[in-house]
Amino acid sequence: MSQLVRSFPALRARLSADGRRVRVAVCRPADAHTLQAVLESVRLGFVHALLVGEYDAAVLAQAPPAVRAEVECLPAADAAEAMQRAVQLVHDGAADVLMKGLVNSDDLLRHILNKQYGLRPAGAVITHAAVVSLPEVDRLLVLSDVAVIPNPTLEQRAAQLRYTTDLARTLGCACPRVALLHCTEKVSEAFPVTLDYVALRRRAAAGEWGEVLVDGPLDLLCALSPAGLADKGLSSALEGRADVLLVPDIEAGNVLYKALGLLVPGARFASGLCGTSHPVVLTSRGDSVDVKIDSLALAALRVLAAEA
Repeated sequence: MSQLVRSFPALRARLSADGRRVRVAVCRPADAHTLQAVLESVRLGFVHALLVGEYDAAVLAQAPPAVRAEVECLPAADAAEAMQRAVQLVHDGAADVLMKGLVNSDDLLRHILNKQYGLRPAGAVITHAAVVSLPEVDRLLVLSDVAVIPNPTLEQRAAQLRYTTDLARTLGCACPRVALLHCTEKVSEAFPVTLDYVALRRRAAAGEWGEVLVDGPLDLLCALSPAGLADKGLSSALEGRADVLLVPDIEAGNVLYKALGLLVPGARFASGLCGTSHPVVLTSRGDSVDVKIDSLALAALRVLAAEA
């Protein structure tokens, strides 16, 4: 088990010290934030970039020679061709990571799911996971799903639990603590998701996901605050120190994710798809350069961990 990664600066520093680069196929990096993030990741030493389709040649020309030496530019006639070519590069093993640039997310997902050249293993659940850094929390948190599956089935929740605990282990967490989030701690047929949570707890106790602690339903306070748990007179195996937060549906997840970004000064994020054959960085147009760098760093860590 690698040393626990507690922050995004620590993650970047670890990758820079490692010295290995992962090959990233960047699909149409025509927006400034994507190209800046890619070039900075190259400068930090953990990315070799393949720019597929339109990009700002003037920005690339201003990069230091050592950075430009780690960048390949591959032509594409339009966004559709850029998406297909970038996905194909990853599918064929010519790149390790796919990164979204200035293209539509739904369109890119269709290419990712393509049966001939896509990145979905047969029968795999594709979902989304974010990693969150909060100033008042001494560790990185894994959050799922805020972007892909609207209302997960029990088996989709099971896949989310597996992916997120695997991701937490990649970040160095030996025994991930998983909070199954809800508005209450009571199991009720009025909230079918809480019945799924009971099933997930049983499967976790049976060892389906290895060494984990799973509890829920729990509200956010009880998941992340030992004092909050005590104030409610409740006990939990997680002891108010969750590493992984699984949300009941995309609405709750998306609101939580955006609220943290808007209302918590100093909050930082990275994200990507899980369940694909290779890591996919699927950030939005509004995400900052730092979010995109940290998302690339997370993807790079996943690649290097898989090679170990």
